[in-house]
Amino acid sequence: MKEVTGMDEKDDNERRSTSTSGQLLESAIDEFARKGGFDDLPLKGKPIKIEDGDVLTGIMKNANYQPPWIVLRKEIVADIKRLLDRPDNIFSDAELDDINEKIMKYNRTVPNPLLQKGLVSHSNLLDAVDKWA
Repeated sequence: MKEVTGMDEKDDNERRSTSTSGQLLESAIDEFARKGGFDDLPLKGKPIKIEDGDVLTGIMKNANYQPPWIVLRKEIVADIKRLLDRPDNIFSDAELDDINEKIMKYNRTVPNPLLQKGLVSHSNLLDAVDKWA
């Protein structure tokens, strides 16, 4: 014969209470549906559009919000392309330093280390645009 302690009784009462409230809620919803409560909902009978990806990404996309690291990535790409689009293809070390400062900030803020990128130099700027774009 199992002896019931005070803790077991409390757990059992909580389970019954949760089960009972769940059943009450379910029966209230069923009764609401039987009375036609769901009949005049907007878009009833229309397919539900399910976005690809996770919910947070969908919300941010609908709100036209971009995380700061994505905005910074676009700035870096624009800066690199601006340097490469010059007809003389000559740029200063200071301009590269400015881009590298942004790259270091980008590397600190990306959510995943796999998204980090290397710094740019005179010799790898052309390759960098392919990695960043």
